[in-house]
Amino acid sequence: MNYPRREGKLIVGLLNKKGILMMLIVGILTLSACSQNSSSSKGEASNYPEKEIKIVVPFAAGGAATTTARLIAQNMEEHAGVDIVVENREGGGGTAGQQAVASAEPDGYTLLLATNSVITNPIFSKTGYTHEDFVPIGQVVSDASYLYIPEGAPYDDYESFVSYAKENPGEVTIGTSGAQASDTFAAKDLIEAEGLDAQTVPYDGAARAVSSAAGGHDDAAMSSFSEAEGQVQEGNLKPVLVFSEESSDEYPDIPTTADIGYEGITDESWRGLVAPKDTDEEISNYLTDALEKAFNEEDFQEAMENQGMVTRFRNGEELKELMNNQYEQYNGE
Repeated sequence: MNYPRREGKLIVGLLNKKGILMMLIVGILTLSACSQNSSSSKGEASNYPEKEIKIVVPFAAGGAATTTARLIAQNMEEHAGVDIVVENREGGGGTAGQQAVASAEPDGYTLLLATNSVITNPIFSKTGYTHEDFVPIGQVVSDASYLYIPEGAPYDDYESFVSYAKENPGEVTIGTSGAQASDTFAAKDLIEAEGLDAQTVPYDGAARAVSSAAGGHDDAAMSSFSEAEGQVQEGNLKPVLVFSEESSDEYPDIPTTADIGYEGITDESWRGLVAPKDTDEEISNYLTDALEKAFNEEDFQEAMENQGMVTRFRNGEELKELMNNQYEQYNGE
């Protein structure tokens, strides 16, 4: 009469043992899968790159950003070991292309030709990304802004320009490249620091601001060297101040904002490469190394100089620091 109970206990015991065994098997398989996935991720980074890399330019073709991207691609291919193509994806003042890269797979095959707008666009427009959704790879261009005045104006240097503005409150205008452009912020900061009653006039691009000042329609203009040098060579404009802590190689004799006591008032229009957030560090380091080698090529430097662009290299960490500092400046923090 006791046998059935024994058999019942035996069956339960076997089931319990089988359950434990199954749990052990499932655990082993899970750990194995995790290990394989981890190895796979590391393997993908170690094998990078295996196919074509794309640089997205978030502006229309033909501009300085496109030129920069094409020169990077031409000189970086040899060091990256694969073909690099450039794709223009304009729209929304750069937001369309920036959003596309922010949403791309973080596998190192889709990069963004980034400018200051990758910081300012999310601050002043509704976007699905911020500058923190990108991994900085490196910077290659650094165009400081200059204050240009018309030749023949009743002032011929920065000090006399300030004196003129104080003697003519509410009448002085400074042309800038756009309402949300970094040069507008820099000009407003300078106006406030000097205690001037002057106004900024935003245009659709620095070229129009330069033309307006050259034609005597504005009392001064903010612009980079490459945008204004033609008017300088024609004798229509002259630079009187550089918005930088360092002296200008192009105009070494003109004062910097640091020279006149305003170290914090600078404006650097930079261009470089960034990748989507969560890009593997091994991949981003590989790209930074390839970009730096391309930057140091004599052909690259000559081509950039021929385009009137001022080159400066910052690695990923240095560019990240610059982006964060500019975010604080533009965001009013």
